[in-house]
Amino acid sequence: MGQESDALHPLIRAAGREAQLPSWAVMSENRRGHADRVARLMKKWAKARALVRGDRIRWRAAGLLHDVLKGVSPARLREEFGFGSEWPDPVLHGPACAVRLRQEGVDDTALLRAIAHHTTGHVDFELLGESLYIADFIEPGRPSRRSFRRELRARMPDGQVEVLTEVAAAKIRGLIDRRLQIPDVTVQFWSGVLAER
Repeated sequence: MGQESDALHPLIRAAGREAQLPSWAVMSENRRGHADRVARLMKKWAKARALVRGDRIRWRAAGLLHDVLKGVSPARLREEFGFGSEWPDPVLHGPACAVRLRQEGVDDTALLRAIAHHTTGHVDFELLGESLYIADFIEPGRPSRRSFRRELRARMPDGQVEVLTEVAAAKIRGLIDRRLQIPDVTVQFWSGVLAER
């Protein structure tokens, strides 16, 4: 079921149509470049899937907005949004952005979940969430493993199920290699990804 573009929240419409960030965004120039590249991938994949105009706008907006609070310190995000230890510092910007968007009146559950969990994954992701999770990882500006990421991009969006599995495995392997805890939400997501195969 597609969403009509005139039914979109003005903040989502502005981000998805004009690449306009909210006034409360805190992003470095490099981070903005990353968000722009993710948004371009999301727009390309939405178009390739022949999504209705409103959904194409939503997808591009999700790509642009996913890191808008990345420039805020985790301590400030915890203080402002009341997060506990359930969110590790490196991923806190996603849920904080989703909360802030909800405070602004955005009630698009799939988009908010996609943004909140774009780093961790979520077992209840819709196609939008899975796509943002992938785009964030394989966008062309990432400096490491360029050929691996390029090969994954070439398989999108038609090979999304397989690409999602490879991206999730690579991200989890990275956590293990760095001896970092794997969040429960990521463990559940991984089980769901395996069940879809």
